[in-house]
Amino acid sequence: MLDNLDPRESGNRPGHQKFREAPATRPAPDREVPLTGRRTPAAVQAWLDGDLPEAAVRDGDMERHVDFWRHVEREAHARRQMRTPVHVYRQIMDALPQTTPSVITPWWRRPREVTPVTALAVTAGLLGAGMLLGATLLHLR
Repeated sequence: MLDNLDPRESGNRPGHQKFREAPATRPAPDREVPLTGRRTPAAVQAWLDGDLPEAAVRDGDMERHVDFWRHVEREAHARRQMRTPVHVYRQIMDALPQTTPSVITPWWRRPREVTPVTALAVTAGLLGAGMLLGATLLHLR
């Protein structure tokens, strides 16, 4: 598939191929969350920051926000208490390399190794370029 990333092309022109069409029957993935224009009230933000007591924000519409953030707090606390099972921990540790990985150095800092074949190839190339340049200069005179 091709992704058309050009914002100037809408892809709706007649005779223009659409690059990536999703089937209409495919359900929306779980990771897509619709964005709404609702925002958390300033008083709830102050409560989350610790500036206000909970009783000050538990009224009317803000109670829904406080309940939501209490639920998030409980879930986060439960997830913080979770531990990796021992067999999974062992698999992870066994998969790690036993030696320290070597640092990849850039090509310009690596030591140069010149083999006899490389030296001969470079010499022949320079000799050929010199002969070509000499012949061209002699031909121009």
